[in-house]
Amino acid sequence: MTHGVAGKLFFFLMLGLASPAWAIFKCESGGKVVYADTPCEGGKVLEVRTPLIDDTVEANRHAAQDKHQLKTLERERHKREAAEHRELKKASRESAARHKKCAAHARRQKQARNEVSRTTGIANEKARRKAQQVTEAYEAECGRWYEREMSVAR
Repeated sequence: MTHGVAGKLFFFLMLGLASPAWAIFKCESGGKVVYADTPCEGGKVLEVRTPLIDDTVEANRHAAQDKHQLKTLERERHKREAAEHRELKKASRESAARHKKCAAHARRQKQARNEVSRTTGIANEKARRKAQQVTEAYEAECGRWYEREMSVAR
């Protein structure tokens, strides 16, 4: 029995939503406001607008467009983030390669200085020239970059 009443209620509700707007009258009687579907003396007609099917279709179309635009923006963001990630990885690899190269130069420079301190006479002069060449190569290749990088890393 309850199912039948609920079904009728649903039917009348759907009928009310699907039907065009009916006139509703706002009446004042004895200081009370009453709403009725029949005109009353001095009553005002209230316009009740029910959404039409066209409005629903239009809203669905706008929702679909918004969803499409959102997906497009998300794809673009993912592409941009992937490109930034690739650039960071490339910069990291280049930095690691430069660190390796400059560390090798720094080791050669240290060895050349040690050689200068261990030698005397003609061998010392030869060691000084070699140390000067190694230092110049180090400065040309790495400059002060490697020292700055190493001080930041500590």
